[in-house]
Amino acid sequence: MATLGIPSVYGTPVQTVHVDLHSTTGTIPTALKARMVASIQGAATYMFQGKEDYHIKESLDAYTIATTDVVDRILYGYTVKTISMDVGESMSIHLALEPYGKVVQSLETKINYGNISPYGQSLMKTDLGSIQPRLEQMLLGASLDSLDWITPLAQKAVRTELEGALPEFTPQIDVVGGDTAKATVYLVPNGNSVSRTAVTIQSNTLPSVFFYTLHQYYEKKLRQLEGLPVSFVRRHQMMIEKEIQGELNKSRGVTQFGVTMIPTLEVGSETTLQIHVDSSKYILRGEGYLDMGRGVDSVGLRLYTGVHDGPHDWYVETEFLPNRLEWSFKPSYGYQFTKETKIGYQYGVPNHHQYGIVQQNIGNRWNARYERDMTAKANEFALSYDVHEYLRLEYVWGDHDRWLRLIGRI
Repeated sequence: MATLGIPSVYGTPVQTVHVDLHSTTGTIPTALKARMVASIQGAATYMFQGKEDYHIKESLDAYTIATTDVVDRILYGYTVKTISMDVGESMSIHLALEPYGKVVQSLETKINYGNISPYGQSLMKTDLGSIQPRLEQMLLGASLDSLDWITPLAQKAVRTELEGALPEFTPQIDVVGGDTAKATVYLVPNGNSVSRTAVTIQSNTLPSVFFYTLHQYYEKKLRQLEGLPVSFVRRHQMMIEKEIQGELNKSRGVTQFGVTMIPTLEVGSETTLQIHVDSSKYILRGEGYLDMGRGVDSVGLRLYTGVHDGPHDWYVETEFLPNRLEWSFKPSYGYQFTKETKIGYQYGVPNHHQYGIVQQNIGNRWNARYERDMTAKANEFALSYDVHEYLRLEYVWGDHDRWLRLIGRI
């Protein structure tokens, strides 16, 4: 008879079950309602799918009582007020639910950042957006007794929302019920965090001591990145550099003396801020050196004074040797051939020697130097490492001897 398309005398089996529900208070949060419908529909499908519709209709009261009992067991914080069923091949169950006692009338949301600094929190807030409206959609109108059931849903929804915006943190949510519910979102850092920070200020034209106050300010500012995930700071690197650049552009040295300051952030467990400072007009810097392993002229003081014009430097290198109480002067010219390479010429007084110099930057802290005394036909090579902006270590080897030089910058 089924093959011929003639209806069975025994009725039609239920193929699908649909559930719709509403609250007698008029409000069920969307996420909670969706989970309620899914849970009830799963149980109802198990109960009714495949059963003949005439059999359900004959025992409708018993099935109604059984369905009510199942729904009351599934749902926390709600009870079935009314139920009706449309029985057929596609069966529909209509439910009106009533919450136990009180429901959430309003919500206060607090973000717990742990030990993250105020500056770190401000960076996080740019990604965080507003979580409260999202939580309100899920919690407002919910029965207080259903909070244990809905809190994991809220946590999953917030975690999904922050997965793209703030992937370096895992949100944990705690909800305390009441007419005004209180939701606390804890942001737990993932992966390695910034444990140490440092600031270096480097200048080829001006004394580093001029920037001591600036150094202290950014040491304090950068320390506020400690505790943040390394990946989070790296993702915000350009934003931080842009902010610092804006601050530097407003400084007195830039606005009144034509000084150029460029910040570079090196992000890692130890995060370093390097500020490269150069004057567009003047050269004024000094240094003292101590040679170890060299018996002649092992101590000296040098002062560089001159003018700077684009890639061109015109300056005088003045050197004082305390052991001999002698002064020497080298009128000099330097040309910045590339960003990493500089070539120069010097004329020594009173020895009247001529020198050619090539300086090469080979890393963030490493430098190489080749100097040729064209008059005496002598060569000098050097490899140096900047310990920090006030101290440089340089290993020097000439045609006949080698020594280690300690250079203190003023």
